[in-house]
Amino acid sequence: MTFKIRNKVAALAAASALVAALSGCGSTPAPGAGGNGGAVERPTITVGTQAFAELAPLHIAIKQGFFKDEGLDVKLTDATGGGAGLITGLVSGNTDVVYSNYVSLIQGAAKGLPLRVIRENDRPGVQALYVKSDSSISKPSDFAGKTIAINGFGNIMELTTRTVLGSHGVSQDQLKFIELAPPQMEAALELGQVDAAWLVEPFVTITTSKGGVKPVVSAFEGPTENLPVAGWSVTDQFAKANPKTTAAFVRAMDKAMAVAVKDKAAVVDAITSYTKIPKEVADKMKPISFAEKSDLSSLSKVQDLMIERGIIDKPINMEQFVVKVDTGAKG
Repeated sequence: MTFKIRNKVAALAAASALVAALSGCGSTPAPGAGGNGGAVERPTITVGTQAFAELAPLHIAIKQGFFKDEGLDVKLTDATGGGAGLITGLVSGNTDVVYSNYVSLIQGAAKGLPLRVIRENDRPGVQALYVKSDSSISKPSDFAGKTIAINGFGNIMELTTRTVLGSHGVSQDQLKFIELAPPQMEAALELGQVDAAWLVEPFVTITTSKGGVKPVVSAFEGPTENLPVAGWSVTDQFAKANPKTTAAFVRAMDKAMAVAVKDKAAVVDAITSYTKIPKEVADKMKPISFAEKSDLSSLSKVQDLMIERGIIDKPINMEQFVVKVDTGAKG
């Protein structure tokens, strides 16, 4: 019997009301000098982010002038509540490009939102379910009946938790979730408000460096091994009205990803510029699986698990969902 996942989609529901209004209009082109021989339609764009270490390439692209070389002036806006917290701003037109996990994006697209993916950002890494060092939880089956902190209901954190623990025999109705912003998860663990937390960097390093937590099970093992994680999204209207701008953004991120993969010092410098993590802690962070080459060919695997877990009822059109960005079109 398919277990219908409880998920919090108020932001997506609010955004869906905008679909009809947006479907008949596109962005107004604005001239801008591109660094590759052509003018971008939107020289100034707003990018939605979160305070995750996985966002280091974006900040590298800004710091090293890759966006400027492409004729883009990037303005940043942060949001809480996981990927869904940024999607409302994207669909409303207040944000042009957002970083989000694919589960939230696919879920939004399944509800009729005009979401499109343009580039991969990161792949599975050190993400796992962490508990206090003195916790009685020592193996996956111990999570039955326990409360787990995730940063958004129905997103990749919930999907991977349900899928991985399900593979270890934990039934879906034995799992409890609470929604918390990642910076709040350490305190919630310490105070006993939650039994476990799905941690991402830099919070894995911040929390584990204090010796107060331990990982119990990876978020990406068994049925979730090599599962696509997160990337960059625009609306269908933005992609169609601004192909040169979209290509310029992707080219800048391509350059930044190459730096991030090869230059840890650049990653550390970037992370310390937009998070509160000290340099000495950032230096200790485990390597992040940045996607130097964007490969969106296996997103159907995410969708299959979402259908299996009841997050969406039927598949979306993946050919339409993934934008084939022509980064070679210079003019």
